[in-house]
Parts: sequence; structure tokens; C-alpha cells
Amino acid sequence: MKGRRSSILLYFDNFHRVADLPDEQLGILFRALMECGEKEAGGEDGITGFEARYPGMGEKTQMAFSFMADTIRRDAAAYAEKCANYQSAAQRRAEQRQDAVPGKERLDALVRHMREEQKKPERPDWAAR
Repeated sequence: MKGRRSSILLYFDNFHRVADLPDEQLGILFRALMECGEKEAGGEDGITGFEARYPGMGEKTQMAFSFMADTIRRDAAAYAEKCANYQSAAQRRAEQRQDAVPGKERLDALVRHMREEQKKPERPDWAAR
């Protein structure tokens, strides 16, 4: 799944809002949130039409899904923006590296200069004074 988010965040502060739901409703909620996260990570709308996809979802569970799914959507958008920023920065760095690499002529001139410097005889000690 390179380049694609493979997780959703479930926040502890949401627990008290769903703690009184029956286990069956919690299971439906979790399944719906996972599907929502997967769709949002793929760039699709994971929220619209959830009532039809999960007809057994109670009113309290629908309410919980609504606010938790909004958070998942915001997280997915923030992650996509973060990836785009990283990709843009990497592209800029690559372009800067390409600009910094001297042309073949400049490289050849530098190599010639270094070889000439190596050929020069060292000065005797008395000449350094």
C-alpha cells in the first residue's frame, strides 16, 4: 500500500461517547468506521450513504459514526496534504542537486587543475621563510 494510508486513528476521548452502546452496535460502528477510513484514504467519500450500507445501525450509533467519520476525513485530508508537501520538498531537493552538479566541461577543468596542483614540486624549507 505504498503511498496510501493504511490506518485510521481512534481517539480515546471518543470512548465515553460510545461506551454505553451495546456490543452489537459497537461492532457495526467499528465496521462502518473501517470502511469509511478505507474509502477516504482512497480519495472516495466514505461518509455519504452510510445509513443505507448499515441499516442495522441505531440512532446513537449513527450519531457517533457522524462525528467520528468527520475526524477520519480530516485526518485523511491532513495526511494527503502532508504526503504532498513531502513529495514537493523531495522534488525541490532533487532539482537543487541537479543544479549543483557541474557540467562535464567544468568537471574536466577541475580534474585538470587538481592534477596540475599535484605535479607542482614542494618548496624547500628555506623558501618558506
